[in-house]
Amino acid sequence: MLVKHLTQCLLVAVVAIGISLPSQAAMVGTAQLQSSEFAADSAGINAKRDWITQQLVAGGVDNAVAKLRVAALTDAQLLEIHQRIDKEPAGGNSTLIIIFLILVITELLGVTDIVPNWPAN
Repeated sequence: MLVKHLTQCLLVAVVAIGISLPSQAAMVGTAQLQSSEFAADSAGINAKRDWITQQLVAGGVDNAVAKLRVAALTDAQLLEIHQRIDKEPAGGNSTLIIIFLILVITELLGVTDIVPNWPAN
């Protein structure tokens, strides 16, 4: 009984750590926004907006929707996306798949009882 409870606590801790790791946030100060990393002329910003719009359309997003999404970005967000667009994955992350697999494995091991009488005895 104790092993079962410890296993469940460990499972919850691993899932909680796995979900919370990818998120990061920080305050952005005025000096950082005005630094050379974020500073750019308006012609360069407009060219980057057009390029990102073209990349979204090439990825399957409707042209009108792509223009609206890019227009809603701040200059700092636009520059960050421009730098990372080729490195980022096209879809979402695999957190839900990992959680599903953990639930199936714990169900098969008998640690959890999400689906009664499964697997059939």
